[in-house]
Amino acid sequence: MGFRKLGHWCVIVGAVAFVLGCGGGQKAAEIVPVKGVVKYQGKPVPKLSVAFVPENGTLAYGTTDDNGQFALTTNKPGDGATVGTYKVAIKYVPDEIPAMPGFPGSEKKVTSTIPEKYANAETSGLKRTVEKDGVENNFTFELSD
Repeated sequence: MGFRKLGHWCVIVGAVAFVLGCGGGQKAAEIVPVKGVVKYQGKPVPKLSVAFVPENGTLAYGTTDDNGQFALTTNKPGDGATVGTYKVAIKYVPDEIPAMPGFPGSEKKVTSTIPEKYANAETSGLKRTVEKDGVENNFTFELSD
């Protein structure tokens, strides 16, 4: 084999190795639509951050509107979440800017509209499975004390 042919093979092998090394050999995780509603004491709750926290993978999140409804986002607004099982955290998002430590008089007590236990995926007790069939991915969270 001549030096010229060897050079072409090196370029081809290098390009294949580069593509495979950059994840070219892996299929991207499929994102499916996920939506839902959050209620506390039977009433829809606005201004809540809803986070679907996977064991492995990418976080999906959304914010409830005035009717307590949300749509999850992974890469672009409202695209959904990847298929899998998630722990869920739901936290109140106030309109006010939180207190800034070290600035006297900036301390503001922000009262959550839901119990604080829901703000942490480990303590919320909430778990959901996102299925490939998007019809099943409409979740209702009924929060209580």
